[in-house]
Amino acid sequence: MSRLPNKEEGFIVEPIRYDDGDDWRIIDLRPDGCDCIPVLASSSFKSVRSGVDLHIHPEHVEISLCLKGNIRYDTEDGECQILPGQLFISKPGEPHRRCNNPKGMRLYRLLFKIPKKGSSILGLTPRESSLISRGLHDFPYMICPSSQRVHVAFERLFKLYDSEARGTTMRRLTMKSAALELLLALIELPKLPPSHHGRPNSRVKAIISRMESSPESEFSVEDMAAEAALSTVAFIDAFKRATGLTPHAYLLDVRVKRARADLANPKLSVAAIASRYRFPSAQHFATVFKRITGISPTMCRR
Repeated sequence: MSRLPNKEEGFIVEPIRYDDGDDWRIIDLRPDGCDCIPVLASSSFKSVRSGVDLHIHPEHVEISLCLKGNIRYDTEDGECQILPGQLFISKPGEPHRRCNNPKGMRLYRLLFKIPKKGSSILGLTPRESSLISRGLHDFPYMICPSSQRVHVAFERLFKLYDSEARGTTMRRLTMKSAALELLLALIELPKLPPSHHGRPNSRVKAIISRMESSPESEFSVEDMAAEAALSTVAFIDAFKRATGLTPHAYLLDVRVKRARADLANPKLSVAAIASRYRFPSAQHFATVFKRITGISPTMCRR
């Protein structure tokens, strides 16, 4: 994908590229009457892929729904983590990038083009269009819990895109209706009452914090489950709800993240770093490192 520098902002403007492959779909809804949605996308990676460059989307709000995996984003406020069932919202001109595309990651995404003042979207009146536009442009959160309504609306748009006969009036009507339902579901999210369903066990949260602060320590699932006063199966389920990953996968992710920082120190050999984070060999460390980051430790050090 080519990149264009933005001289005014100093950040790269990411051009739109359309594709409809096995790992990802990037489709244009404008020919189907959804003039405000130039991108509807889904990602389902069967192998690890590298992240993207820091970029902006002028005049667009980007909305991403994490379905599976533990996804990290870089923003002007620092790095943030998006878990399954959470949304990441980037407003026009806000620099951001997805740091990682882990194996098994699933993601829905769309770009919403902010209309000019007084113009219409989806055939609505200017006043109705302004209500939706303001709701997305002034969305109060960068990260927030999603809802089943949003999830279902995303899926319905993809289903209609694939099933409705192209070029028909019925296709345009159903696609516009489904797009409106998704946009309404999104702007309603800040008004929903806070839900405590699925809140992580406090003991599980403490274990996760200890993993992040001391990834070089040993963590057995049995010991962690006993500490959380849960069965092994219940502990793994609670851990996955909190992080989107199994305990083993999350520990590897944290260790690789810490090892990546250590690689900046030329006095530390790759073998020494591998040993520090309990990898059985430098070769095994390199294999895991590349699977998670997309590059080898040697390339990272360069």
